Amino acid sequence: MTLLAVFGFFAVVAIFAFAGLIPIFQKGDEVTGNVVMWGTMPAAALESVLDEIMREETGLKLSYVEKSAATFDDEFIEALAARRGPDLFFLPQDYILKYEDKVFAIPYESFSEREFKDSYVEEGELYLTPSGALGLPVVVDPMVMYWNRDLFATEGIANPPALWEEFLVLPSKLTKRDGAGNVRQSAVSLGEFANVHHAKDIIAMLMLQLGNPIVARDEAGRPASTLLDGAGAVQPGESSLRFFVGFSDPAKPTYSWNRSLAPSRQAFAAGKSAVYFGYASEFLDMRARNPHLNFDVARVPQVRGAKTRVNFGRVEALAITRASQNPRAAFYAAGLIASADRAAALAEKRHLSPARRGLLGATPKDPYLAIFYESALTARGWLDPSPAETDRIFEEMVGNITSGKYRVSEALTAARDELERLLEQP
Repeated sequence: MTLLAVFGFFAVVAIFAFAGLIPIFQKGDEVTGNVVMWGTMPAAALESVLDEIMREETGLKLSYVEKSAATFDDEFIEALAARRGPDLFFLPQDYILKYEDKVFAIPYESFSEREFKDSYVEEGELYLTPSGALGLPVVVDPMVMYWNRDLFATEGIANPPALWEEFLVLPSKLTKRDGAGNVRQSAVSLGEFANVHHAKDIIAMLMLQLGNPIVARDEAGRPASTLLDGAGAVQPGESSLRFFVGFSDPAKPTYSWNRSLAPSRQAFAAGKSAVYFGYASEFLDMRARNPHLNFDVARVPQVRGAKTRVNFGRVEALAITRASQNPRAAFYAAGLIASADRAAALAEKRHLSPARRGLLGATPKDPYLAIFYESALTARGWLDPSPAETDRIFEEMVGNITSGKYRVSEALTAARDELERLLEQP
């Protein structure tokens, strides 16, 4: 029985290798061919990395096509239908479910689940399926807390909040209103959806910190909504929503934001908001928007008593399309680009964090990158079936509460039902 199992295993591996799907290379082997990559990552960030690989691998020709994030989805689907799609593409974690059937899963016989978990940050495990890994994570864009040092210092506040409960008293000191009661300076931009950048991600982060994955796979790998799941008296979904919308309720002491104010990123850059929740990738843009803004970054607040620190992040992984004409070369190229040195180079160019655990252990000299690296290690995400559709679902959920149309529990139930219908679609 043992011998049969061993021979059976090697037979399966041999079949994959013969098909060119597993890169079983011998010393001196040369992988050749053209590999076309797509993504929304700036082409300038990849240029030197690809040039270096082609100097070392003379038989491999790599080309990268930068696409707009606004049109990538339509262009990608159209190209695959016309059989002219890329061999490799950068797959963000919020498109895993949408593109799962268009990606070649790297079998665990080639790259084991143990090796994957040892190599990449925990959020990267969203790419793991029963049949293999859907991509090799390269960079992480973690959410961080931007805070205005001048506004905090003026009110005698030395440090930004480390716990969410500290935000309950922050508006009384940092939110300023005029004689008519209009907000002129906000403590934090939370509570609304339309003019709060990353509102869906912030709400998701609150739920994840309370232990709700929002969407989880069952034993067969099928995704299902967990929005209403909770343990005993703790209902993560309801608690997260109540906390979030409380900052837009004029009747509450936490009132700090309303839909008439400028978009949250713009308000923070103008010095009109003391705290802004954004991504590491926004740091350079924030500094360019207002060179005189005295701001800093910190890790996002946590729930008091939580045993595990949880943050939200966006991961980009290299995935192989099922339509690739040269999957062997594509697999080999993905491994080269996602290697430690090159992942570090790509992350540095974009002021992000590499997705490799081994690189995140060292503290960078740059004080901002140090925060980004720490935040990447605790980053989490969820299996979003369709970013555009879930944006609408979350916006309606928040709007139903702030308008008084639904109670929190009713709005959450309605959102759960819509999310379930979305997950059931092919």
